Amino acid sequence: MITRIERWLSRPHTLVGVALFRIFTGLGIVFFLLYHWQDRHLLWGDAGLWPREAYLAESADRGIWTLFHLAQSPWLLEIVYVGGLMATLLFTVGLWTRWMSLFVFLVFWSLYYRNPNVTNGGDNLIRIQLLFFIFTQAGARLSVDAWLRRRRKDVIPRFLRSLRPYSALFHNLAVASMVVQLLLLYFTSGMYKVMGTMWQEGTAVYYAMRVQDFVWPGVSERVWTSEAGIVFLTYSSVLFQIAFPFLLLHRWTKYAAVAGAVLFHTGVGLMMNLMLFSWYMIGCEWLLLRDREYRWLKNGLLQVFSGKGAIGLNRETTGNNRISTMAITVFYDGWCPFCTKSVKTASRLDWFGWIRFVSFREPGVVTQWGLDPDRLEKRLHSTADGIRFQEGIDGIIQMTGRLPLLWPALPLLWLAKGMGFGQRLYDWIASRRTIIPTGGCDDHCDLRPPSDQA
Repeated sequence: MITRIERWLSRPHTLVGVALFRIFTGLGIVFFLLYHWQDRHLLWGDAGLWPREAYLAESADRGIWTLFHLAQSPWLLEIVYVGGLMATLLFTVGLWTRWMSLFVFLVFWSLYYRNPNVTNGGDNLIRIQLLFFIFTQAGARLSVDAWLRRRRKDVIPRFLRSLRPYSALFHNLAVASMVVQLLLLYFTSGMYKVMGTMWQEGTAVYYAMRVQDFVWPGVSERVWTSEAGIVFLTYSSVLFQIAFPFLLLHRWTKYAAVAGAVLFHTGVGLMMNLMLFSWYMIGCEWLLLRDREYRWLKNGLLQVFSGKGAIGLNRETTGNNRISTMAITVFYDGWCPFCTKSVKTASRLDWFGWIRFVSFREPGVVTQWGLDPDRLEKRLHSTADGIRFQEGIDGIIQMTGRLPLLWPALPLLWLAKGMGFGQRLYDWIASRRTIIPTGGCDDHCDLRPPSDQA
């Protein structure tokens, strides 16, 4: 057990998520610096809105040092600003990533404290995340550094190879710290909202959207004039933020949480005119997915855009019925029109080709898979390995987990199952479906034996 833990810790994880965070954060900082280019001396200059004397006094009270302590000159701002812009561009593309991570942090830290009156919550989060980010292997994926290493086929000295486990450990701890910071942000934000009177009354979103700086002409009015919509947005945002850390504990609800967070912050960015804040938050969300999950996503998207279906995801291994981790086989009733229509709909939503639908009415299917035909007639079955089978609501949950568009429904399905009525509701619906065997019937066909129908 200890050996497995040691092996796991000595390998870097979440490399793709870290790379996506680097790209998103870098693009956000580049936009920020270019957007304020004309006003840089007004915002951060010694004679600007926050004069040097006020800055030094504030820094002394906080015990903070920044690059602006080096000298009192307009040229220092030019060096920091232009140098920071160039370093952020290199940081974004992943060239000399380790050193650029350090310099970008110093520049962002310095600008943040040089004038704290122009910062927001997104800047505060990135200021903290960039500190942890310095210790990650930021250029291992999706970077010019990685491309150059592959092209040159660099031979790593033996001494540096011996340091790899320690570098991986620092990387994993830094990523874990970034994730914890993100989860604390969600949870504490939700808890503070719970304590607010307007959030308790369901009116907070209304008053926030009526602030002139947050108005989206022609759109905001449609939202705040809907009483039900305002109440729903207010309560759902609080519940989502509080539940977010706990949704990550399960494999499938995690996907729903990440997708929900991206949609949530996209809405906040558009409706509240907080695009940069939302951009930073979405960049942090990529840290929540593992490298293996990004490979699944990449393969699925490649096959979707190529129009060939997902290669290898539904392929059975030689000699048994085991299939890949994500792919499942679903056994449905081909004599049931409702079931057939549902399968056609699910097939259109199966973007990654993770589900293979098989009618158990086809000859040889029951024998090949060793299934019970009586149980198949009563409940849908599904399997990921050909050995363990899920039935009824469990099969629906397993199938829904492979359909990205239906991921938001997963928490409701789990809740229904946990409360005990999910399976009963499924059985009630299944018992009332119409069965039409091959060749048809005069009116409709019943599952009961002929002796029971008489």
